[in-house]
Amino acid sequence: MNLLTVLVLNLIFILITTFVFQYIIINKFKALYQRLDKLLIVLLAGSQIVFCMTFTLINNPDFIFDLRLIPVVVGGLYGGPIVSILLFVIVALARFPFGGDGVWVNFFNMLTITVFTSYISLKFRSFPLAKKLYTVVAVAISYTLLIFLMKAAVFKDPNDIQFMVIYGVTLTVGIFIIVYYIEIMKQNLVLHNAVIKSDKIEVVSQLAASVSHEVRNPLTVTRGFLQMLKDPSIEEEKRLYYLNTAIDELDRAETIIKDYLSFAKPQSGIASSICVKEEIEKAMELIIPYANHFSVSIKRDLMEGMFVSGEASKFHQCILNIIKNGIEAMPNGGDLEIGCRTEGKQATISIKDTGCGMTPQQLSRLGEPYFSTKAEKGTGLGMMVVYKIIDEMNGRIQVKSKLEQGTIFKIDLPLYDTEKREI
Repeated sequence: MNLLTVLVLNLIFILITTFVFQYIIINKFKALYQRLDKLLIVLLAGSQIVFCMTFTLINNPDFIFDLRLIPVVVGGLYGGPIVSILLFVIVALARFPFGGDGVWVNFFNMLTITVFTSYISLKFRSFPLAKKLYTVVAVAISYTLLIFLMKAAVFKDPNDIQFMVIYGVTLTVGIFIIVYYIEIMKQNLVLHNAVIKSDKIEVVSQLAASVSHEVRNPLTVTRGFLQMLKDPSIEEEKRLYYLNTAIDELDRAETIIKDYLSFAKPQSGIASSICVKEEIEKAMELIIPYANHFSVSIKRDLMEGMFVSGEASKFHQCILNIIKNGIEAMPNGGDLEIGCRTEGKQATISIKDTGCGMTPQQLSRLGEPYFSTKAEKGTGLGMMVVYKIIDEMNGRIQVKSKLEQGTIFKIDLPLYDTEKREI
């Protein structure tokens, strides 16, 4: 192989292995990398050194040319003095079988590079990007000049200028690309983590603000009525009204807190077989008085013998939340249809109302912790709990809605057989 072919082959292997290392090891196995970072860098750089010295160009019995310098310098700068020393040992052992007086030239040059990288590595990671690039470019150029000067001065072997330029440019450009790529990947990882952290903080702060606001309202009302109860001249009828109103507001605050805790706490219950029809009918018994208050007519079409896996209490809460939302979407009355049937190996539950519906923008935000279509009356916690419960049950929710035409919730859950195994 000619020089350019050897150098391009070396560079491609270094680029591919560096990319795999950055993308898979550092990004996907962070814990492993944090524990064994030096060992993993040695393995990566060592494999790159061996590959480069396997596909090399022997210019004369004493000098062989490849891009082994790139993994030696990059590995040493990012791994530290110990890594740099280990890579020096790998290079020395890999060069020895080639023989010739060039072994000692290689030993001297690599020892110089090792001492330099070991010293610079202590500060290298704190360098700005530009300074890092200047450093590695300077090392590549200095190494190239040193090799060819020793080749001409010590071994009296005249240099081919074209050969020298091709090697020097490829080495310099290669080490520049590798370091630049590593730094860009590191910056992207930092930015990615910062965005995730920022999003989490925003969600928590919005959720806390929403819960705080919603709990404060019923507590403020309760406090007002309790203050009025201090009046000894108040009529008994009004006293009972104030007491009942205060209790209702406290119950509302308890419901808000319960919904929040249902979302926030980890799943702790034991999954079991749930009869879909039975749990829906239980929810219906509780919700019918509420539906009558809103003049909502409920129709049902429930299939027998359907079982799914999960916690009955959570599934019951999930169905109850969706039905309640459907009823509240029809303040002037309407129809609500509930059905369940099997579709292949799925249990499908549909809940349809003829209420006010939602816009595509509202639909896309359904289930967010601080979004509600009920304006000041809602927190979004109820739907957030629904999505969490269905996700825990390995199911999915599909929602279709049009303004003034109503909304359809479709829940798909894996069926559960009589032997308590998912189909």
